[in-house]
Amino acid sequence: MRMFAYIRNAVGLGILVGVIYASPAAAEITECTNITSVPATISTQGVYCMKQHLPTNLASGAGITVTVNNVTIDCNNFKLGNLAAGASNTAVGISATGRNNVIVRNCGIRGWRTGVQLSDGAYRVESNVLDFNRQTGIFVSGDGSSVRNNEVISTGGSTIPALTDFHGINVSGDVDINGNLVDGVTATATTNGNAYGIRTENSSASTVGSNIVRNLAKAGSGARRGIWNQNGAHNTIFGNTIVMDGNLIAGEAGLRCGDGLILNGASRDNTILGTGLLGTALGLLNCTSVSGDYVNPL
Repeated sequence: MRMFAYIRNAVGLGILVGVIYASPAAAEITECTNITSVPATISTQGVYCMKQHLPTNLASGAGITVTVNNVTIDCNNFKLGNLAAGASNTAVGISATGRNNVIVRNCGIRGWRTGVQLSDGAYRVESNVLDFNRQTGIFVSGDGSSVRNNEVISTGGSTIPALTDFHGINVSGDVDINGNLVDGVTATATTNGNAYGIRTENSSASTVGSNIVRNLAKAGSGARRGIWNQNGAHNTIFGNTIVMDGNLIAGEAGLRCGDGLILNGASRDNTILGTGLLGTALGLLNCTSVSGDYVNPL
């Protein structure tokens, strides 16, 4: 059972005002190799877990680095925290490159530039809580990967100069993204920052379904982009709820299915709210085979 306790001030659809981690009563996974300190490198296949919170203050590098295939990291709902490193840190919470069958689940990850960064492999990121990460909550690239049932909360705040894109969830390749909550992405540290709830790049035949995206804040002349699909084709986007807080303008979208080509993705049963009267046409952008979608400017 997830043991994070949340304090929310329910205004409208609900605005997060605080997150407090409560210690789990018991670890869910016990037959595992315990990660007792960070930074840590995993170089042997197997199941790894956390049996305690692991706070640190890394300015760069990674809290946990995976260098081998066939690894499961189960944090048992304990926290891997880096808030003490400050808003200018470039560190990653959990990192892997070119690995296959790596699973990250049940982790509380906070205070990193990127919470989870898994590149060029096959990964599963599931049932994690990522909050107060400075630029991106989750980044995954690699065909056959999935990002599901995560809570990505209050992303943003980096003071690194010249950053332009801030993401709740960002994927590249044929990655499925289902059942996630993205609540709060704030572009900072630049005069023209873009805030993405969920962004896919170069995805083909992927699914993006049953996600909730809300509370996106751009910086300067940047853009708010709820679910934004680019350079992909044949994707299915279904059953998502996106709240945009009004007045969408050119370059923004509640839900963008593709780049405007004939192979755009199909959209069905999505709810897009708060586009503003003048931005209604940007609620659904470049979507084909639209069925059951609802766009409301209010």
